Amino acid sequence: MAYSTKEKHSFSRAMGHLKTGALHRHLGVPEGEPIPQEKKEEAAHSDNPHVREMGQMALNMSHWSHHGKK
Repeated sequence: MAYSTKEKHSFSRAMGHLKTGALHRHLGVPEGEPIPQEKKEEAAHSDNPHVREMGQMALNMSHWSHHGKK
């Protein structure tokens, strides 16, 4: 699947704005532990736009770790 230049730029901007542990702190999950899927879903549907973006990014990134595994 080929991505457009606009999609690549949007992704790069989103990744550049990530703050390490911000979603963990917001959800009250210790940084050494994985965030449960339910909490990621909850964050992705938050009324707070920043939390919603972090939650959606966490959901998207959770699918990356399964590539190539059986």
